[in-house]
Amino acid sequence: SSGINAEYGEREREREREIELEPGKVWRIRGDSVIEDGTSLMVFGLQETTDCTDQDSIKSLFTHLDEAPVVSKVERLGNSGDQVRPVLVVLSTKEAVRNVLGKFARLKESEVYQNVSIALDMKHDERAVKGAFREKLRAKGDLEPGKFWRIRGDSVIESE
Repeated sequence: SSGINAEYGEREREREREIELEPGKVWRIRGDSVIEDGTSLMVFGLQETTDCTDQDSIKSLFTHLDEAPVVSKVERLGNSGDQVRPVLVVLSTKEAVRNVLGKFARLKESEVYQNVSIALDMKHDERAVKGAFREKLRAKGDLEPGKFWRIRGDSVIESE
């Protein structure tokens, strides 16, 4: 499994590059697309169905969140298989991404979407850094089980 993950990560790094088209805006080449950094989300756990398209499923998901962002792209990633493949969703603005991420906790209250999660689309190296912070968070929790810890910026801090 780790060999497959390493191979996937290497392929992703080759496909993912950053470019600067306009001063102050960072764009990312992801596969065949050029998207503004910070305008894409990953949706995990959204079942594939023959009843409707992924675009319709994403629209329904956003309607459940009382959001109607302009969606530029919807793409199911990975190869078809036994596992549910994640969906890359590119929105028109960073503000739309923030609005959706701010409401995604509502999905846990829904029977239909309780197993769906939404996260900011990150580059491979960003995911590695976030994973390292999660490990620090687990270690802090193991060392001091009576306390609550959070990741804020680039630090693991005690939470109340």
